[in-house]
Amino acid sequence: MKSQQSTQLSNERTGERGAALITAILLSLLLLAAGGTLILTTTMTGITARDSTAEMQAYYAAEAGVARTLEVLRGNLASSDGVTRSSFRNVLCTRSLWNSTSGSIVNVATDGSSRFQVASILDPDNQDTVTKCADASYKPARLRIRVVGFGPRGGRKNMEIVVNRYTLEYPVNATVTLPNTSGNPIAFNLGGSNVTSTSGTDASHAGGPSIAAFGVSGGDYNTTNNVIDGCLPDGTNCGGSGPNVYPGDPMTLTGGNTPSFLQSVDTARQFLYGSEGMMSAAINQGRYFTTGAAAIGSSAGLGANHPDGVFTFVDGDLTIGPGNPSGQGTLIVTGNLTLTGNFQFNGVIMVLGGGSVYRSGGGHGDIYGAMFVAKFNKTGSSTDLFQAPTFDTSGGGSANIQYSSDAIDRAKSVGGHTIRGVREF
Repeated sequence: MKSQQSTQLSNERTGERGAALITAILLSLLLLAAGGTLILTTTMTGITARDSTAEMQAYYAAEAGVARTLEVLRGNLASSDGVTRSSFRNVLCTRSLWNSTSGSIVNVATDGSSRFQVASILDPDNQDTVTKCADASYKPARLRIRVVGFGPRGGRKNMEIVVNRYTLEYPVNATVTLPNTSGNPIAFNLGGSNVTSTSGTDASHAGGPSIAAFGVSGGDYNTTNNVIDGCLPDGTNCGGSGPNVYPGDPMTLTGGNTPSFLQSVDTARQFLYGSEGMMSAAINQGRYFTTGAAAIGSSAGLGANHPDGVFTFVDGDLTIGPGNPSGQGTLIVTGNLTLTGNFQFNGVIMVLGGGSVYRSGGGHGDIYGAMFVAKFNKTGSSTDLFQAPTFDTSGGGSANIQYSSDAIDRAKSVGGHTIRGVREF
Protein backbone atom coordinates (compact mmCIF):
# COMPACT_ATOMS: atom_id res chain seq x y z
CA MET A 1 0.00 0.00 0.00
CA LYS A 2 2.79 2.36 1.01
CA SER A 3 4.78 1.44 -2.11
CA GLN A 4 1.84 2.28 -4.32
CA GLN A 5 1.45 5.73 -2.64
CA SER A 6 5.21 6.56 -3.07
CA THR A 7 5.15 5.57 -6.70
CA GLN A 8 2.07 7.69 -7.23
CA LEU A 9 3.73 10.78 -5.66
CA SER A 10 6.86 10.22 -7.70
CA ASN A 11 4.88 10.02 -10.87
CA GLU A 12 3.00 13.21 -9.99
CA ARG A 13 6.35 15.23 -9.62
CA THR A 14 8.01 13.91 -12.71
CA GLY A 15 7.44 17.29 -14.46
CA GLU A 16 9.42 19.19 -11.78
CA ARG A 17 12.68 17.44 -12.42
CA GLY A 18 15.62 19.93 -13.20
CA ALA A 19 13.89 22.97 -11.63
CA ALA A 20 16.59 23.33 -8.97
CA LEU A 21 19.29 23.28 -11.66
CA ILE A 22 17.54 25.98 -13.67
CA THR A 23 17.11 28.09 -10.55
CA ALA A 24 20.78 27.68 -9.69
CA ILE A 25 21.79 28.63 -13.23
CA LEU A 26 19.55 31.70 -13.18
CA LEU A 27 20.99 32.80 -9.84
CA SER A 28 24.48 32.20 -11.16
CA LEU A 29 23.75 34.32 -14.25
CA LEU A 30 22.39 37.09 -12.02
CA LEU A 31 25.47 37.00 -9.84
CA LEU A 32 27.69 36.89 -12.91
CA ALA A 33 25.96 39.96 -14.35
CA ALA A 34 26.29 41.80 -11.04
CA GLY A 35 29.94 40.82 -10.81
CA GLY A 36 30.55 41.89 -14.41
CA THR A 37 28.90 45.22 -13.77
CA LEU A 38 31.04 45.71 -10.68
CA ILE A 39 34.20 44.83 -12.62
CA LEU A 40 33.22 47.18 -15.46
CA THR A 41 32.43 50.01 -13.03
CA THR A 42 35.71 49.51 -11.22
CA THR A 43 37.62 49.46 -14.50
CA MET A 44 35.86 52.60 -15.79
CA THR A 45 36.44 54.38 -12.50
CA GLY A 46 40.13 53.63 -12.74
CA ILE A 47 40.28 54.81 -16.35
CA THR A 48 38.31 57.97 -15.50
CA ALA A 49 40.60 58.67 -12.55
CA ARG A 50 43.68 58.27 -14.74
CA ASP A 51 42.18 60.48 -17.46
CA SER A 52 41.17 63.06 -14.88
CA THR A 53 44.70 63.08 -13.48
CA ALA A 54 46.11 63.45 -16.97
CA GLU A 55 43.75 66.35 -17.69
CA MET A 56 44.67 67.98 -14.39
CA GLN A 57 48.37 67.64 -15.15
CA ALA A 58 47.77 69.21 -18.56
CA TYR A 59 45.90 72.08 -16.91
CA TYR A 60 48.75 72.69 -14.46
CA ALA A 61 51.21 72.53 -17.36
CA ALA A 62 49.23 75.25 -19.17
CA GLU A 63 49.26 77.33 -15.99
CA ALA A 64 53.02 76.85 -15.77
CA GLY A 65 53.33 78.10 -19.35
CA VAL A 66 51.34 81.22 -18.49
CA ALA A 67 53.47 81.83 -15.39
CA ARG A 68 56.70 81.36 -17.36
CA THR A 69 55.53 83.82 -20.02
CA LEU A 70 54.69 86.39 -17.36
CA GLU A 71 58.19 85.93 -15.95
CA VAL A 72 59.56 86.80 -19.37
CA LEU A 73 57.38 89.91 -19.61
CA ARG A 74 58.52 91.02 -16.15
CA GLY A 75 62.13 90.80 -17.23
CA ASN A 76 63.00 87.95 -14.87
CA LEU A 77 64.25 85.65 -17.65
CA ALA A 78 67.12 86.77 -19.87
CA SER A 79 66.93 86.61 -23.64
CA SER A 80 69.12 84.15 -25.51
CA ASP A 81 71.30 86.98 -26.83
CA GLY A 82 71.71 88.41 -23.33
CA VAL A 83 70.98 91.91 -24.63
CA THR A 84 67.36 92.26 -25.74
CA ARG A 85 64.99 93.58 -23.05
CA SER A 86 61.72 91.79 -22.58
CA SER A 87 59.42 94.65 -23.54
CA PHE A 88 55.95 93.89 -24.88
CA ARG A 89 57.16 94.81 -28.35
CA ASN A 90 60.23 92.58 -28.20
CA VAL A 91 58.34 89.58 -26.83
CA LEU A 92 55.73 89.96 -29.56
CA CYS A 93 58.12 90.64 -32.44
CA THR A 94 61.08 88.44 -31.44
CA ARG A 95 59.59 85.85 -29.11
CA SER A 96 62.11 83.23 -30.28
CA LEU A 97 64.72 84.99 -28.10
CA TRP A 98 63.12 83.41 -25.02
CA ASN A 99 62.80 79.64 -24.87
CA SER A 100 59.55 79.84 -22.92
CA THR A 101 57.80 81.97 -25.55
CA SER A 102 59.49 80.62 -28.69
CA GLY A 103 56.79 78.05 -29.51
CA SER A 104 58.99 75.12 -28.54
CA ILE A 105 57.58 72.45 -26.24
CA VAL A 106 58.98 72.99 -22.76
CA ASN A 107 59.04 70.30 -20.07
CA VAL A 108 57.37 71.06 -16.77
CA ALA A 109 58.04 67.68 -15.17
CA THR A 110 61.59 66.37 -15.38
CA ASP A 111 60.35 63.10 -16.92
CA GLY A 112 58.51 65.00 -19.65
CA SER A 113 55.11 63.75 -18.54
CA SER A 114 53.76 67.33 -18.47
CA ARG A 115 54.80 70.03 -20.92
CA PHE A 116 53.62 73.33 -22.34
CA GLN A 117 53.86 75.26 -25.58
CA VAL A 118 53.18 78.97 -26.13
CA ALA A 119 51.12 78.56 -29.29
CA SER A 120 50.68 82.23 -30.16
CA ILE A 121 51.31 85.79 -28.99
CA LEU A 122 49.54 88.69 -30.66
CA ASP A 123 48.32 92.23 -30.11
CA PRO A 124 44.50 92.01 -29.97
CA ASP A 125 44.25 95.66 -31.00
CA ASN A 126 46.59 95.35 -34.02
CA GLN A 127 46.80 91.83 -35.40
CA ASP A 128 48.98 92.67 -38.41
CA THR A 129 52.14 91.75 -36.50
CA VAL A 130 54.52 91.89 -39.46
CA THR A 131 53.59 95.46 -40.40
CA LYS A 132 53.49 96.70 -36.83
CA CYS A 133 56.80 95.15 -35.85
CA ALA A 134 58.46 96.93 -38.77
CA ASP A 135 57.57 100.22 -37.07
CA ALA A 136 60.29 101.09 -34.52
CA SER A 137 57.88 103.27 -32.52
CA TYR A 138 55.27 100.51 -32.15
CA LYS A 139 54.35 99.71 -28.53
CA PRO A 140 51.51 97.24 -28.02
CA ALA A 141 49.33 98.09 -25.05
CA ARG A 142 48.04 94.52 -24.65
CA LEU A 143 49.08 91.01 -25.56
CA ARG A 144 46.89 87.94 -26.04
CA ILE A 145 48.86 84.82 -25.19
CA ARG A 146 47.64 81.27 -25.92
CA VAL A 147 49.30 78.35 -24.16
CA VAL A 148 48.75 74.62 -24.64
CA GLY A 149 49.41 72.28 -21.72
CA PHE A 150 50.16 68.59 -22.32
CA GLY A 151 49.72 65.80 -19.78
CA PRO A 152 50.15 62.01 -19.85
CA ARG A 153 47.79 59.76 -21.84
CA GLY A 154 47.19 62.53 -24.40
CA GLY A 155 45.85 65.02 -21.85
CA ARG A 156 45.58 68.53 -23.31
CA LYS A 157 44.40 71.92 -22.07
CA ASN A 158 44.24 75.22 -23.93
CA MET A 159 44.52 78.46 -21.97
CA GLU A 160 44.32 82.09 -23.08
CA ILE A 161 45.42 85.18 -21.15
CA VAL A 162 45.25 88.89 -21.98
CA VAL A 163 47.91 91.04 -20.32
CA ASN A 164 47.85 94.84 -20.12
CA ARG A 165 51.27 96.51 -20.27
CA TYR A 166 50.26 99.27 -17.88
CA THR A 167 49.62 99.14 -14.16
CA LEU A 168 48.07 102.58 -14.51
CA GLU A 169 46.39 103.98 -17.57
CA TYR A 170 45.81 107.72 -17.82
CA PRO A 171 46.27 110.42 -20.45
CA VAL A 172 49.16 112.88 -20.25
CA ASN A 173 48.19 116.05 -22.09
CA ALA A 174 50.53 118.49 -20.32
CA THR A 175 54.05 118.21 -18.95
CA VAL A 176 52.86 119.77 -15.66
CA THR A 177 49.19 119.49 -14.67
CA LEU A 178 47.92 121.83 -11.93
CA PRO A 179 44.17 121.59 -11.17
CA ASN A 180 42.61 124.27 -8.93
CA THR A 181 38.86 124.67 -8.49
CA SER A 182 38.92 126.70 -5.28
CA GLY A 183 38.70 130.15 -6.84
CA ASN A 184 41.93 131.16 -5.08
CA PRO A 185 44.90 132.02 -7.32
CA ILE A 186 47.68 129.53 -7.96
CA ALA A 187 51.15 130.29 -6.53
CA PHE A 188 53.13 130.13 -9.75
CA ASN A 189 56.74 131.31 -10.21
CA LEU A 190 59.18 130.02 -12.81
CA GLY A 191 61.97 132.58 -12.37
CA GLY A 192 63.85 134.07 -15.32
CA SER A 193 64.85 132.46 -18.60
CA ASN A 194 68.10 131.22 -17.12
CA VAL A 195 66.35 129.46 -14.25
CA THR A 196 63.67 127.10 -15.52
CA SER A 197 62.65 125.68 -18.88
CA THR A 198 59.50 123.64 -19.35
CA SER A 199 58.73 121.90 -22.62
CA GLY A 200 56.02 119.78 -24.13
CA THR A 201 58.37 118.60 -26.87
CA ASP A 202 58.92 114.86 -26.65
CA ALA A 203 62.48 114.22 -25.44
CA SER A 204 62.18 110.58 -26.51
CA HIS A 205 61.30 111.01 -30.18
CA ALA A 206 62.53 113.91 -32.29
CA GLY A 207 59.69 115.28 -34.36
CA GLY A 208 57.09 113.36 -32.35
CA PRO A 209 53.81 114.90 -31.19
CA SER A 210 54.20 117.57 -28.52
CA ILE A 211 51.84 118.38 -25.66
CA ALA A 212 51.15 121.50 -23.59
CA ALA A 213 53.87 122.57 -21.16
CA PHE A 214 51.34 123.46 -18.44
CA GLY A 215 47.73 122.43 -17.90
CA VAL A 216 45.79 124.66 -15.49
CA SER A 217 42.21 125.29 -14.46
CA GLY A 218 40.39 128.12 -16.22
CA GLY A 219 40.67 130.48 -13.28
CA ASP A 220 44.48 130.23 -13.35
CA TYR A 221 44.93 130.68 -17.07
CA ASN A 222 45.72 134.40 -16.98
CA THR A 223 48.05 134.05 -13.99
CA THR A 224 50.15 131.30 -15.55
CA ASN A 225 50.11 132.92 -18.97
CA ASN A 226 51.35 136.21 -17.48
CA VAL A 227 54.23 134.47 -15.72
CA ILE A 228 55.15 132.53 -18.87
CA ASP A 229 55.23 135.86 -20.74
CA GLY A 230 57.73 137.29 -18.22
CA CYS A 231 55.25 139.36 -16.25
CA LEU A 232 54.14 139.27 -12.65
CA PRO A 233 51.11 137.05 -11.99
CA ASP A 234 48.78 140.05 -12.22
CA GLY A 235 50.13 140.98 -15.64
CA THR A 236 52.25 143.94 -14.56
CA ASN A 237 56.01 144.54 -14.80
CA CYS A 238 56.48 142.74 -18.07
CA GLY A 239 59.93 144.12 -18.80
CA GLY A 240 61.95 141.11 -17.65
CA SER A 241 62.96 138.10 -19.65
CA GLY A 242 60.42 135.32 -19.40
CA PRO A 243 61.14 131.67 -18.67
CA ASN A 244 61.66 129.21 -21.48
CA VAL A 245 58.28 127.53 -21.94
CA TYR A 246 57.10 125.70 -25.04
CA PRO A 247 54.34 125.78 -26.16
CA GLY A 248 53.94 129.26 -24.73
CA ASP A 249 50.22 129.09 -23.93
CA PRO A 250 48.95 126.92 -21.07
CA MET A 251 46.23 124.35 -21.67
CA THR A 252 42.91 124.87 -19.90
CA LEU A 253 41.90 121.73 -18.04
CA THR A 254 38.51 120.22 -18.89
CA GLY A 255 36.79 116.95 -18.17
CA GLY A 256 38.03 115.62 -21.50
CA ASN A 257 41.75 116.30 -21.09
CA THR A 258 42.17 115.71 -17.35
CA PRO A 259 43.08 112.25 -15.98
CA SER A 260 40.23 110.44 -14.25
CA PHE A 261 42.00 110.57 -10.88
CA LEU A 262 42.01 114.39 -11.01
CA GLN A 263 38.41 114.89 -12.10
CA SER A 264 37.50 115.75 -8.50
CA VAL A 265 38.92 115.66 -4.99
CA ASP A 266 36.80 112.58 -4.30
CA THR A 267 38.32 110.64 -7.23
CA ALA A 268 41.80 111.79 -6.18
CA ARG A 269 41.22 110.43 -2.67
CA GLN A 270 39.96 107.14 -4.06
CA PHE A 271 42.98 106.96 -6.34
CA LEU A 272 45.32 107.37 -3.38
CA TYR A 273 43.49 105.84 -0.43
CA GLY A 274 40.71 103.62 -1.79
CA SER A 275 40.65 99.87 -1.16
CA GLU A 276 42.38 99.35 -4.50
CA GLY A 277 44.20 102.67 -4.46
CA MET A 278 47.86 103.49 -4.84
CA MET A 279 48.68 103.41 -1.13
CA SER A 280 47.30 99.88 -0.85
CA ALA A 281 49.28 98.83 -3.94
CA ALA A 282 52.45 100.37 -2.51
CA ILE A 283 51.99 98.55 0.80
CA ASN A 284 51.53 95.24 -1.04
CA GLN A 285 54.74 95.86 -2.99
CA GLY A 286 56.72 97.03 0.05
CA ARG A 287 57.04 100.49 -1.51
CA TYR A 288 55.05 102.56 1.01
CA PHE A 289 57.08 105.01 3.13
CA THR A 290 56.05 107.54 5.74
CA THR A 291 59.13 109.72 5.22
CA GLY A 292 61.24 110.74 2.28
CA ALA A 293 64.38 109.57 4.06
CA ALA A 294 62.94 106.06 4.40
CA ALA A 295 62.16 105.93 0.67
CA ILE A 296 65.61 107.14 -0.35
CA GLY A 297 67.28 104.76 2.08
CA SER A 298 65.32 101.69 0.90
CA SER A 299 67.00 98.94 -1.10
CA ALA A 300 65.56 100.25 -4.38
CA GLY A 301 65.76 103.90 -3.37
CA LEU A 302 63.78 106.01 -5.80
CA GLY A 303 64.65 103.64 -8.65
CA ALA A 304 67.93 105.22 -9.75
CA ASN A 305 69.54 101.85 -10.45
CA HIS A 306 66.48 100.23 -12.04
CA PRO A 307 66.33 100.74 -15.82
CA ASP A 308 62.54 100.56 -15.84
CA GLY A 309 62.13 102.46 -12.57
CA VAL A 310 60.16 101.58 -9.45
CA PHE A 311 56.89 102.57 -7.83
CA THR A 312 57.40 104.74 -4.73
CA PHE A 313 54.71 106.13 -2.40
CA VAL A 314 55.91 108.72 0.13
CA ASP A 315 53.19 109.60 2.63
CA GLY A 316 54.75 112.92 3.58
CA ASP A 317 57.34 115.41 2.29
CA LEU A 318 60.25 114.51 0.02
CA THR A 319 63.42 116.23 -1.14
CA ILE A 320 65.02 114.97 -4.35
CA GLY A 321 68.72 115.77 -4.35
CA PRO A 322 71.79 115.10 -6.52
CA GLY A 323 71.93 111.98 -8.61
CA ASN A 324 72.13 110.93 -12.25
CA PRO A 325 69.45 109.84 -12.15
CA SER A 326 68.15 110.54 -8.65
CA GLY A 327 65.19 108.30 -9.38
CA GLN A 328 62.86 106.92 -12.02
CA GLY A 329 59.48 105.30 -12.32
CA THR A 330 56.30 106.52 -10.66
CA LEU A 331 56.72 108.69 -7.55
CA ILE A 332 53.75 109.74 -5.42
CA VAL A 333 54.27 112.34 -2.70
CA THR A 334 51.36 113.28 -0.44
CA GLY A 335 53.22 116.17 1.19
CA ASN A 336 55.41 118.76 -0.47
CA LEU A 337 58.21 118.13 -2.97
CA THR A 338 61.52 120.01 -2.95
CA LEU A 339 64.00 119.75 -5.81
CA THR A 340 67.56 120.60 -4.92
CA GLY A 341 71.05 120.40 -6.40
CA ASN A 342 71.87 118.38 -9.52
CA PHE A 343 68.82 116.14 -9.49
CA GLN A 344 67.34 114.06 -12.30
CA PHE A 345 64.12 112.08 -12.36
CA ASN A 346 62.78 110.02 -15.27
CA GLY A 347 59.10 109.17 -15.14
CA VAL A 348 55.97 110.54 -13.53
CA ILE A 349 55.87 112.55 -10.30
CA MET A 350 52.52 113.04 -8.57
CA VAL A 351 52.42 115.58 -5.73
CA LEU A 352 48.89 114.92 -4.49
CA GLY A 353 47.76 116.29 -1.14
CA GLY A 354 50.28 118.91 -0.06
CA GLY A 355 50.31 120.14 -3.62
CA SER A 356 53.51 122.20 -3.48
CA VAL A 357 56.69 121.95 -5.58
CA TYR A 358 59.78 124.04 -4.80
CA ARG A 359 63.23 124.37 -6.37
CA SER A 360 66.16 125.28 -4.14
CA GLY A 361 69.95 125.03 -3.96
CA GLY A 362 72.49 125.40 -6.78
CA GLY A 363 73.28 123.17 -9.72
CA HIS A 364 71.03 121.99 -12.53
CA GLY A 365 68.19 119.51 -12.42
CA ASP A 366 66.16 117.63 -15.01
CA ILE A 367 62.79 115.91 -14.97
CA TYR A 368 61.93 113.87 -18.06
CA GLY A 369 58.35 112.66 -18.08
CA ALA A 370 55.43 114.51 -16.52
CA MET A 371 54.21 115.98 -13.23
CA PHE A 372 50.77 116.18 -11.59
CA VAL A 373 50.37 118.63 -8.69
CA ALA A 374 47.10 118.94 -6.73
CA LYS A 375 46.30 120.27 -3.27
CA PHE A 376 43.56 118.74 -1.11
CA ASN A 377 43.02 117.32 2.37
CA LYS A 378 43.31 113.58 2.94
CA THR A 379 39.79 113.39 4.39
CA GLY A 380 36.71 115.55 4.00
CA SER A 381 33.50 115.91 2.06
CA SER A 382 32.97 114.39 -1.36
CA THR A 383 32.19 117.92 -2.58
CA ASP A 384 35.56 119.38 -1.52
CA LEU A 385 37.41 121.40 -4.16
CA PHE A 386 41.02 121.37 -5.25
CA GLN A 387 42.85 124.14 -3.45
CA ALA A 388 45.42 126.46 -5.03
CA PRO A 389 48.68 124.54 -5.64
CA THR A 390 52.19 125.98 -5.45
CA PHE A 391 54.68 125.57 -8.28
CA ASP A 392 57.79 127.64 -7.58
CA THR A 393 61.01 126.80 -9.41
CA SER A 394 62.55 130.25 -9.03
CA GLY A 395 64.97 129.17 -6.31
CA GLY A 396 68.70 128.64 -6.67
CA GLY A 397 70.11 126.71 -9.61
CA SER A 398 68.30 125.89 -12.83
CA ALA A 399 65.91 123.18 -13.92
CA ASN A 400 64.56 121.62 -17.08
CA ILE A 401 61.19 119.85 -17.04
CA GLN A 402 60.42 118.11 -20.32
CA TYR A 403 57.82 115.70 -21.62
CA SER A 404 59.16 112.21 -22.40
CA SER A 405 56.77 109.61 -23.76
CA ASP A 406 59.24 106.77 -23.11
CA ALA A 407 59.77 107.75 -19.48
CA ILE A 408 56.00 107.99 -18.96
CA ASP A 409 55.47 104.67 -20.70
CA ARG A 410 57.87 102.94 -18.32
CA ALA A 411 56.40 104.74 -15.32
CA LYS A 412 52.93 103.40 -16.08
CA SER A 413 54.28 99.85 -15.95
CA VAL A 414 56.33 99.89 -12.75
CA GLY A 415 53.68 98.17 -10.64
CA GLY A 416 53.73 95.07 -12.85
CA HIS A 417 51.59 94.14 -15.82
CA THR A 418 47.89 93.69 -15.15
CA ILE A 419 46.03 90.56 -16.23
CA ARG A 420 42.78 91.51 -17.93
CA GLY A 421 41.37 88.02 -18.35
CA VAL A 422 42.06 84.28 -18.35
CA ARG A 423 40.02 81.52 -19.98
CA GLU A 424 40.16 77.99 -21.27
CA PHE A 425 39.27 77.48 -24.90
